[in-house]
Amino acid sequence: MRQCSVTSRVCTVLLCLAVIGVAEGGFLDWFRSNKNKGHDVCRVEFEVLDPQGLRLWTAQKPQMKGFGVELFINPVHGRKQQPCNVCRNTTEITHGKFFLQDESVIVKSGDILEYVIITDNGKTVQRHKPRKLIVDDFLIKPKGRCACPPGTVTPATPTQTAQQVYEEPTAEIALLERILERVSKKCAEGTMSSYLFLQTDRVDGPANDLKKIVLDYFQQKDALKPLAGSILSAEDGSDGIVFRVANIIDKLKILELARQENDILDYDKLTAIGDMDIRASFDDE
Repeated sequence: MRQCSVTSRVCTVLLCLAVIGVAEGGFLDWFRSNKNKGHDVCRVEFEVLDPQGLRLWTAQKPQMKGFGVELFINPVHGRKQQPCNVCRNTTEITHGKFFLQDESVIVKSGDILEYVIITDNGKTVQRHKPRKLIVDDFLIKPKGRCACPPGTVTPATPTQTAQQVYEEPTAEIALLERILERVSKKCAEGTMSSYLFLQTDRVDGPANDLKKIVLDYFQQKDALKPLAGSILSAEDGSDGIVFRVANIIDKLKILELARQENDILDYDKLTAIGDMDIRASFDDE
């Protein structure tokens, strides 16, 4: 009888430990994940139509039933109400992709698009964290032309690979030509700094930890690895990390090599439309 009692207590203790272990291992996250299936999003591609219009699309992920966007052109932060410039959604799938298009919106080179992606898995609707896109000339297409061939998930792009840039002289020359063009535009605008913005989940922590996050991102990208040593410091920013590199040329190289990913933006352009400018908080090194 005593042995049964001891065995029962042992079983009870083991059961409690198992429950605690499952909870610590993320039981609630596991439980919620069943509802969140179908909310993963592939990279969103943009085309600015000339003279007016905007087209965007993304490949359909498993269990995703609907795709939508709330997009603002040159948003001014701090303003309580700002009309949505493009608010659309669709459940129609064409060639494995969700397409959204607005025929009337006017977008120009240099505009900043801030957008929230909305996904629907047939059971729940999820709003994803805001992201930004700075409109570059290569995004602008004549109206009536689509850069998305029907047989591919990701459209072809004109950018060189890391191997091409660093091994082929002609690719390096083309890269330098684009950098010089950016420099001339910056000089005409009268503003240029060595600050960049990495779009990522907001991370609270010491500056050294934020710098490591940026370094890790560079190490994961073959094209950016050679420029990782240029990163000097980092600060927490809204929906991402503001970081400083050694010089303007390195900054422009990074912008050119990273423009297709759209994770790294020019911080100067973001502060120009009313975002909080935290460049003064960086310690001089």
